[in-house]
Amino acid sequence: MRKLIAFCSLLLVNSACKTSLSSTKEDEPLAASSAFLPSNPCSDAAQTLYGPPGTLPESKGAIIKCTFDEEVSATDLDARARAVGYEGDAFTSGARIYRVLYRTERPTQPQPIPGYSVATVYIPTTPRAAKLPVIAVGRGSRGQAAACPPSLNSPEAATVQPDFLAMALPLVGGGYAAIAPDYAGYANFGAQDNPPSGYAVAADVGRSLLDGGRALRQLLPSAFTNDVVLVGHSQGGHSVLSSLALASSYGVDGNIAAVVTYAPLWINQEAFGAIFAVANQYPIATTPNIPNGAAIWYHYTAGYLYDGPEHALDPFKPELRDQIKAFVNTACWTPKQPQLEAMGTTVRDLFTTEFQWAVTPKAIADIIPCMGNHTCQKWVARYKSERPHLDAAAAKVPLLLAYGTEDIALVPVRMACAIDRLRQDKANLSLCIQPGASHSGIVRKRATYVNDWIASLTLGGPSPAACPGSDKGLVDDSGAPVACTRLPSNHGDD
Repeated sequence: MRKLIAFCSLLLVNSACKTSLSSTKEDEPLAASSAFLPSNPCSDAAQTLYGPPGTLPESKGAIIKCTFDEEVSATDLDARARAVGYEGDAFTSGARIYRVLYRTERPTQPQPIPGYSVATVYIPTTPRAAKLPVIAVGRGSRGQAAACPPSLNSPEAATVQPDFLAMALPLVGGGYAAIAPDYAGYANFGAQDNPPSGYAVAADVGRSLLDGGRALRQLLPSAFTNDVVLVGHSQGGHSVLSSLALASSYGVDGNIAAVVTYAPLWINQEAFGAIFAVANQYPIATTPNIPNGAAIWYHYTAGYLYDGPEHALDPFKPELRDQIKAFVNTACWTPKQPQLEAMGTTVRDLFTTEFQWAVTPKAIADIIPCMGNHTCQKWVARYKSERPHLDAAAAKVPLLLAYGTEDIALVPVRMACAIDRLRQDKANLSLCIQPGASHSGIVRKRATYVNDWIASLTLGGPSPAACPGSDKGLVDDSGAPVACTRLPSNHGDD
């Protein structure tokens, strides 16, 4: 039995291992307070969560379907986390792992429509306290295809699943309950009135995350305080900050008490238009996902959400539109993207010349007017909306930004832009700068710190010691502050 657990932990798979593990007496549920046992029987077949949802309930966050996946002891959960590079304290809790399908909303135009998302739910077998904050987890970039979301743990997304597990498992291993939405658009993929998930579309991912918090409360109605905590990495860092900015207008079930954002994609999203000016620096063969795949995922999914499926491909060259659609519908984040390489050398080979000429000048220099160009006006307005300002209430929420100085996905001059913007919004910002940590490594190195920081704000725990280098902020090798200097400028969405 222990050999089977170890094998499953290393493979990090969901299907055959779950069946084998769940059927043994050794893994029967541990004793727990009734507050941490779901109110829902969670007896739906797992595959039904990804098909047609049926008639959607009226209330946001309402649980439509629920399935139990497995129970994992603290020892075995710890082993899974260390298998993906976790470096923190030994886990104090095991986990009961569920998946739910819940109701949310999509920001289509001219008016929003109902939506739905699958999420993975982690319930601690040894809760950190009698009542816990609700924690909603924003996962990083994975691709927009049906096979890509974290709840499926599919081979197609094996490259990025370890980053997700390195963030999610330490939370439940530290005694917290957490929900990790896939985001709306993945379940029942391609169905009518179910646009694909908007890549870095603030109004879309923000709704999914806030409603995920509502769903967790519904699943465990007696387990939580009024506090809500948002935790996200990379694109998920953008998601949690989008949720924070959206909370006042969209609503949140509870009070956002803390936000943790690891290496967030909180840059001027006019970068999606400025990329054409520097495309030769980023060949598709060597930088397939950032920025090339991201530019495609953003423009296609934002166009689909806001203009409808018939216009999702408008920015792309007509002769490549079928291939672009196939890429979005089938490709997850992988070290190489052969579908893109077959279409061109740089991203400029994929988009129409008219689109590039419309958006690039305005994206790289905000003082250049759109001069009545409808394409420019429409897309530049969208770029700006993807990094919304924090209102006064959101700016008061304690916000921890964790970042590694060896991040090559969001390099220091880009992260300086994110920090500058948060300071411009007068955010209640704390930095955790980790010398030598990479884009993924910051999650693995600082998960225990994050657990303790959350406890200090929501459970009366002591404040953790400051991270190394945080007193200086983001500095270069000479000790001088790192400045936001690369294209696009940082003021384009002021």
